[in-house]
Amino acid sequence: MAENISETGKNSTDNLAEGAKGGAIAFILKISGTVLGFLNQVILAKILGAGGLGEVVLAVTVVRISIQIAKFGMEETMMKFIPLYIDRNDGDYLKGTISFAIKFCLLISVTFMLVILAFSKFIAINMFHSEGLLKLMPVAVIAIPAWALRDVIGGILRGYKDTFRSLISESFISPFFRIVIFLILILQDISTLYAIVAFVFGEMLSMIVSVKFLLSKAKRIRAAKKQCDKMKILEVAYSVIFTSMGAMLYTQADIWILGMYTSTETVGIYGVAAKLVLLVYFPMMAFSSIIPPLISSIHSSGDTGELKKVVSESTRWILSTAMPIILILSIEGEYILKYFYKPEFAAGYYVLLILTLCQMVKAGSGLTGVILQMTGGHKFFMKVNIAGGILNVFLNVILVPRLGMIGAALSSAFCIIIIDVICIYVIYRRLSLITIAKGIKFDLVFIGTIATTYVIMYYINFDSGPHLLLGISLAVYIWKTIANHDIPWRLLLAGKR
Repeated sequence: MAENISETGKNSTDNLAEGAKGGAIAFILKISGTVLGFLNQVILAKILGAGGLGEVVLAVTVVRISIQIAKFGMEETMMKFIPLYIDRNDGDYLKGTISFAIKFCLLISVTFMLVILAFSKFIAINMFHSEGLLKLMPVAVIAIPAWALRDVIGGILRGYKDTFRSLISESFISPFFRIVIFLILILQDISTLYAIVAFVFGEMLSMIVSVKFLLSKAKRIRAAKKQCDKMKILEVAYSVIFTSMGAMLYTQADIWILGMYTSTETVGIYGVAAKLVLLVYFPMMAFSSIIPPLISSIHSSGDTGELKKVVSESTRWILSTAMPIILILSIEGEYILKYFYKPEFAAGYYVLLILTLCQMVKAGSGLTGVILQMTGGHKFFMKVNIAGGILNVFLNVILVPRLGMIGAALSSAFCIIIIDVICIYVIYRRLSLITIAKGIKFDLVFIGTIATTYVIMYYINFDSGPHLLLGISLAVYIWKTIANHDIPWRLLLAGKR
């Protein structure tokens, strides 16, 4: 009995250590990608202005939407199946599954690229009323197969639990070369087209590197025979793609509808604010790169106690990592928009604030979608995402014409929070898991205190108040995080003694 307890404790530590190490690697790479993306957007905003940036944002958004459909859920599906076949040491099914996912993704993405290319004029003129977008769309769609293939390979590599290789192409190579190529091109002339050309080349280069990583990883199964349960894979992928489409509606509909009802300048300002909010989201993205295979493996083993522990700890890590970013954006967001970009972008501060607070709720809720998808709840998650996406489109259509950017932000934030609340409840009912971060009462009281203090300083015209408030609040929260071991520094060194 003592041996069983000891072994259980060892497995728990191993899983948490693996999650911590993988999360740390992913976090560093996501920081790299976010910083490079932030730098790229600052450069585009300063050179192209809000209107030019708005055109680029719309073109990239169309590509992003297309990719979500073209991948057909294979990225997430691979994170579910690859670790299972690795655990079973089943090289035949591993090779067959990888081959099927790549071929299927290429077929769908190339087809989708041709369809979007055929309708590029309609999208540019009839949907977004932009002549400038007309010359960008035919070039931008070239990135669809490259981006889709890179993401699917990333999912395969995450299934192998190779966090570094799965993210380096997306988080460093692509954004780095976007900047380099754009800066080289603008030596000749300033043009929005050059931004799109740089974007396409960045995606193609990152795809080539990902293919090389996969070929290196697949050497071990080169002699294996291809076997694949296509129907089983497509069943999971089917639910994932509709889930992604629903998520796309409640994360991208704001950009579309702003483009339909407002100017490209407004889209540019909103796009900058929405991009900054990704700083809050990247701790969740970092851990979602390594936690899914762990959850899939633990759930298949039937160890509910271990599952609860991994979920509870990972949610605390996410919120503790995200909170300093939330404080910076909430308190100093207006200054960031005004001085890092241009004064015209300061109009997006309230959008930034709304979306930041929304992401705080999401960070405190944990990886609800991942948990459902990795534990058999993928069909429910698909349905709730589709419902949330439809609701978001409906709310955006009502609020954007009346409130502009604020209406778009309120619509998206409301739908994201509602979906998370529903998922928290369903996960608790199905698995007896509470995904909310432990110790969240402190975070709620802390944020409430900061908000109250900020309002008081604003009304008494204390000019240096926000800077002072940010310094004190960051010091307090970081001290609390270190004192409570809310970020797994010790686990990063586990197994190295």
